[in-house]
Formats: sequence, C-alpha cells, structure tokens
Amino acid sequence: MAVEGEARFLAKKIMAKRRTAEGIYHQVYKKVISNEARLPSLPDVAQKVRRAVADDSVGVKEMARIIQADPPLATRIIRTANSPLYRSSRPYNNVADAVKRMGGNATRNVVYSHSLRALFNFREKVLRDVSSEIWQDSVQTAAIASVLAVYCHGVSPDKAMLAGLIQDIGALPLLAELSENYPDVAKDYTEVKRVVNAYKSEVGYHLVKLWGFDEEFIGVMKSREDWMREGGAKLDLSDVILLSRWHAAVGTPSLRSMPHVVDMPAYKKFPVNKLSPEKSLEVLENAKEQMEDISNMLGSGPKPATKN
Repeated sequence: MAVEGEARFLAKKIMAKRRTAEGIYHQVYKKVISNEARLPSLPDVAQKVRRAVADDSVGVKEMARIIQADPPLATRIIRTANSPLYRSSRPYNNVADAVKRMGGNATRNVVYSHSLRALFNFREKVLRDVSSEIWQDSVQTAAIASVLAVYCHGVSPDKAMLAGLIQDIGALPLLAELSENYPDVAKDYTEVKRVVNAYKSEVGYHLVKLWGFDEEFIGVMKSREDWMREGGAKLDLSDVILLSRWHAAVGTPSLRSMPHVVDMPAYKKFPVNKLSPEKSLEVLENAKEQMEDISNMLGSGPKPATKN
C-alpha cells in the first residue's frame, strides 16, 4: 500500500509539473525555435506593404492602392501623416500624398503598428483580459517612445512607435498555447500572468526574428530588461524603448523593480537640455496631448495611473 501511495503521489507531482509555467514555456519555446508552433502572422496587407517597400519597382501609387484596400488602415496612414510626429505644414487628404510624405519605410512601420492590434484577440475571457492589458501597456510605451524619438537623431517616431508595440509580442504564442492545450490554466488569471511575465521576452525575441524584423528591433527584444545597458555612445532604438518602458511604469508597482531613471545609461545619453530638475523627461510633460492622441490612434486610451 505504501508503494501504491507513493506511486500516486509521484503521478500527481508529474501531472502538476506538466501544468507549471516551466512545462508550458518549454513546449512553446521548442515549437517557436523549430517553427512548429501556431505562431501569429502579420495580416496580409502588412505583408504586401513589406514586399512593396522591398521592391524598388513599386511606386507610391501602387503602395497607396494596397493600403486603400483596407479603409481603416488608409485612415490611419492619413492621420499619421497629419500628426505632430511629422510636423506637417499642410494637410494630407489622400493615401498617396501621405505615403509620399512619410516615405516607404515609415509607411511600412505604421502599417505594422496598425496590424498588430488584431493579433491581441482571444476567445477566453481571462486571455482576452490579459492580452488587452498587454496591448494597453504596449500602446502607452509606443506613445512615449514616438514622442521621445522626435528629439533623438537617428531614431524615427514611426520606428520607435512600432518597437514599443512589439516589445511584449512574445505573450501572443504563450496565450495561444494556453488557449489550445491548457484550457484549465487559461481560466486562471494569476497563472496566465505568471507564465506570460516569465517567458514573453525570450519567446518574443524568436518571434520577431521569425517575422523578419531587422536587427534594431531584435536588439530591442534582447535588451528590454537590461536597464543598465550601455550600448553605444549615441542613443539608439533600444535606449528609447528602455526609457519609454520606465516612464510607462511610473505610478505602477512595476517601477519598484527598476533602477532610478537618472542612473540609467540611456537617460544619460538623452539630448541635453531635455532633462527636468524633477528627474523626469521634461518633453513628456509638454507632450501629454500628443501622447493621448497617439494612444487613441493606436486603439487605446491613456493608461490608468495605478494598477492592482
């Protein structure tokens, strides 16, 4: 009987281990690196625009035609071209003019940013809630990043906005795996958050590589938790996202695990005369309306001041 009891105990222990975050993560991780997982893919219009940008023979009119097939995207492109990010001296009322104003690469980045929202959608309530929180946090980071980039030579606002949106993209394969293979865990908000928070960075790194993003974005994924990252002498995209994530965390419990912003190498590289005596970035205080406009444009209102 003792042996039988021990066997039952070991069986329960094994089953429990299979349900742990570690077990789920290793299953997803293995699938990601072997390209076997049901990974999210960018919508068709985003892939078409990417191919168009890479093809020198494709002009503004053809790219505009691709975008116009998706009316909400067309509206986003025009709105972005007219936003303070591009400081336009005249309004742009059609997609072709907007694309010409922003350029191919910026247009592609805005298309990506628009397309990502549709990926954060799940049937299960808990997964919907978690994915919505992640998207809102990403939008907040993206809005801050796009504003900071205006003051940083070599980092475009559209690129900073996209980097802010993808820095938590690794949550998607994890949530999808929970939805498909761990329905019991998918009902447990605390467990879902634990799995996502523990492993989204590593999974996100592989997902961004799989999607074919360039090295700057891959660098963002690699350094998203490296608050004391030195990097190069000049501020780069990874620095902008680290600063943006820090400021997005102000007023939340997450800030307790982060260093003082003035100690961060990224902070010290920010252009001179933009730092306030209150140890924050003065430019953000002067751009609240602009950040709210960007947040609304991306499909999320401003983030609440505190979180439980």
